[in-house]
Parts: sequence; C-alpha cells; structure tokens
Amino acid sequence: MTRHELVGRCLRHVRALSRDERGGVSTEYIVILILIAIIGIVAWVERYEAVRNDADEQYQQFGYPPED
Repeated sequence: MTRHELVGRCLRHVRALSRDERGGVSTEYIVILILIAIIGIVAWVERYEAVRNDADEQYQQFGYPPED
C-alpha cells in the first residue's frame, strides 16, 4: 500500500466518523464533566493559594508556629 493510498483511506475514515452521530450525547456529557472538573480544580487551587497567603501573613505578623 502506498503512502497516497494510506492517506486517502485515513481521510475516508475520518469523513465517515465525522458524519456518524451515534454517541453524540455521551460525548457532550463527557465534555461537560471535564469542564466541571477543570473549573473545580482551578477553584481549589485558587482557594488553596488564598489560604496559604493568609497563613503567611499571619505567620509574619505573629511569628511562625513552633516546629515539632
């Protein structure tokens, strides 16, 4: 099989997949879940940084806690 035939075959397969609508709803749910997960992770990181910054300010004002 030549490179040209392989590329043509791949293109036909991609076109067929792009016209196939089966599983579309599942894909949409997966995309929504991924977006929710990303938003949750970003919110968690921002909250963690805010708490860390507040703790650093308190430590600088009152001194660091004793180490064990």
